Order: sequence, then C-alpha cells, then structure tokens
Amino acid sequence: MKKLLAIETTALSIASINPKTTQTLWSVIFEPQLLNITMSQTKTIELTINNIDLAWNNNYEFHILPTRKDLIKIENPKIFGSNIAQNLTQWKHNFTIDAIFLGHAMIHVDLYRPHMKVERAREFVRVTVLRNVGASDIVFKAIVGAFVSVIYISYGAALDLIDLKHILVKPVGPAIGFIGQYLIMPVLSYLIGYFLFPDMIALRLGLFLIGTTPGGGVSNVLTVLLDGNLNLSVAMTAISNLAAFGMMPIWIFTLGVLIFKDGNLDVPYKTIAYLSLSLLLPLTIGAVLQKCSPLISKRMTRFLKPISLILMISIIIFAFAVNTFMFKLFSWKIIFASSALPWIGYVIGWVMAKLCKQSSKDCLTIAIETGIQNTGIAIFMVNFTLEQPLADITNAVPVANSLMTPLPLLLIYICRKMYSCGNEYEVEKKPQMDEIKDHEIEAILQ
Repeated sequence: MKKLLAIETTALSIASINPKTTQTLWSVIFEPQLLNITMSQTKTIELTINNIDLAWNNNYEFHILPTRKDLIKIENPKIFGSNIAQNLTQWKHNFTIDAIFLGHAMIHVDLYRPHMKVERAREFVRVTVLRNVGASDIVFKAIVGAFVSVIYISYGAALDLIDLKHILVKPVGPAIGFIGQYLIMPVLSYLIGYFLFPDMIALRLGLFLIGTTPGGGVSNVLTVLLDGNLNLSVAMTAISNLAAFGMMPIWIFTLGVLIFKDGNLDVPYKTIAYLSLSLLLPLTIGAVLQKCSPLISKRMTRFLKPISLILMISIIIFAFAVNTFMFKLFSWKIIFASSALPWIGYVIGWVMAKLCKQSSKDCLTIAIETGIQNTGIAIFMVNFTLEQPLADITNAVPVANSLMTPLPLLLIYICRKMYSCGNEYEVEKKPQMDEIKDHEIEAILQ
C-alpha cells in the first residue's frame, strides 16, 4: 500500500534528522537521490558538497552515515578537510554501497568540527534494498507443484466416493469447519495482530490475511498421516476454497478496513479459482484411475502415506533452502503469532466437533481443517497489495506460519509411531517369554 510506504518513508526521514544537529550554509547533492539495489549488490553514489566555508581552515570532516547499518554498508565514508584544497568551496566524492539485507534506509552527511556541534545536511539518499529472485525460487515452485499434483492424484485414487456422497448429503463436519474457518479464525487473527503488532501495520495485515484464507492442501496430507477422515478432509478443503470467493471479501472489507482505513484492497479472485481447480483436476484424475484401473489405484493407495511424508519433508527442506533470508526477519512476536493462530485453531475445531458429537476420526480431521490456512493465498495477496521490499518483509508472517503450523501434528505422528512400535515389540516379546517360562517349568519338573 502506498499509504504504508509513505508512513515508513516519513519515519525514516524523521530518523535521519538528529535533533542535536543543525546545518549552516553548506549543502550536499547526491546522484542518484533514489537508489534501488538488490542484496549482495554494490553500487556507487556521487556526492557533491557545496558552500564549504573557507574559515574552517581544513580542520573539519564530513561523515557519510546510513540510518540502518544492518541493511547497507558504506565504503569510503569519511572526507577529511586536509585532503581538500583550502581555497575550494565545492568538493566531489564517490562512495560505494554494499547491500546487506532487504528494507529501506537513508544516507545522510554529517559535518564534524572541533568544539562545535555536529551539523547534518538536510539532503539525503533514499535506498531500497530488494531481494534477488533466482533460479532456486522457480525450481522450488516447480517441485512443489509436481509433488502436489502426484499426491492429489493419489488422494483421488484413495477416495471412497460413497462415503463422500454421504458427507455432502449430511454436511455436519463441513458446517463445523466453515464456522471455525470463516467466523472464528478471521477474528482470532485480527485480535492476535492487534495486541502483538499495534504499530506494525504490515505484520498485522500479513496475519489477518492468513486468518481469512481458505483451507490449505497440506491439511489433506496431515489428515492421511494421522489416520483422519480423508473424504471429509477433501470435502472441507473444497468447500472452504469455494466459500472463499464470498467470505474473503466480506472480512477484508470489514475488519480489513480497520487495518487500512481506506480499504483499498483487491481480492485475487483468479488465484482462488486457480487454486480450487488445481485441487479438483488431479483429484478427478485419481478418481478416474480408481474407476478405470483399480490395480494402479490400489498400488497408489498403498504408498499414499510414504508419499505424503516425503511431500511434507521435501517442502520443509526446500522452504528452508529458498527462504533463508526470511529467518533474519523472524522475531519472537512473529513466531508466537504464527504459532498461536493455527494451534488455537486446532483446539477450537476439536472442541466444536466434540460438542457436536462427531467421531474421533472426524474430530481430528475438523481440528486440522480449522487450524490450517492457505498461506499461499496470503503471500500472493501481500505481494499484490504492498510494494517491495515491504512485501517480502510482511511475508515473514505467512512463511513463519507455514513452518510452525504442522509442528504439533507432526509431533503427534511421531509419538504415535513410537507407541505403535513399542506395542509391536511387546507383542513379539510375549510369546518368546512364554516359551522361556515353559522351558524353565519343564526343567524344574525334571
């Protein structure tokens, strides 16, 4: 949003003017005055200092200083009066900038003279450090797309169409999920953002957009891993994606207006439609395979869990590799907010399902569907709404959310596996112990 960028620019401008500094007649000219640079890139700026007072007698220094040393580094930042001829009132100097990390920064010039207050030039350079989008980003998207297509074809092959029909005829589970996902989660995300990020509008927006998005495809993966109701999960995901066409605009133009007073936020209808179709198409292919090639369908169903687990691990590894820069943006508030939203959603979904007397399998599935949101849509909307690098900075919230969301569910999966392995060991051990006892009894009787 331009309004948000204006607020940040104003803040940086104020930060660049130190109240203890005053400027006399001297001034500076930067060329360029606005600079866009990508991380790890180096650029040169030409500085012209005008109206140098001859009365200073070369006993002075000009210091070139950034407002954010964590974002940019300046080479050759000092100009000594002893290097300037005493009769010159103008001096030109070139200095280089090394971009360290994305964000906005200002560069200004201070004048140091013995026994005098520091003076600061009113002129400054506005520097915007952007992220360099490379081939790894494209590869990551392609691999995730391929994995998701394969996994959803497998889901289609494993679907019980009769059970799915019963769910749609009596949609108790989807109705509970809809209430949790579109009535509770948006309000919850707004409240968490309001209390944790009162002065950080961009982060509040990122968290709120997560809360208004439909269910994510990863919910189906986790449902399979935890032996939930896959038919119910697929039905709830499909219904929530279709409902997003109406529910997202409602929340964005009600609570969203409170975040951005002008409410100038467009909803990406095409993206929501694309995501719905991207879910439906491979599912249909899997269902056709189930009908036309039952043998292939059975084989795919057999390997559904291992494929799901590989998908989860692969996405996490690639997400870490591609988005390493994001971890520098993570603060305890971002981690807490990104964890609290889905984890509280799990509890709310499970409690609602229990109150409605759903089966344990359905309670687990409804909890998963309630807590997991489609962070892909949130990231897209952030990129669509905000200019760079503010969009990348804001995306720290949905990226953190995507990493923190599956953790408690994966922990449950690991604990279940350990427990089942322990039980299998006990079952195998018991006949052996009985056999040993029989031999001991026989030995005693002899």
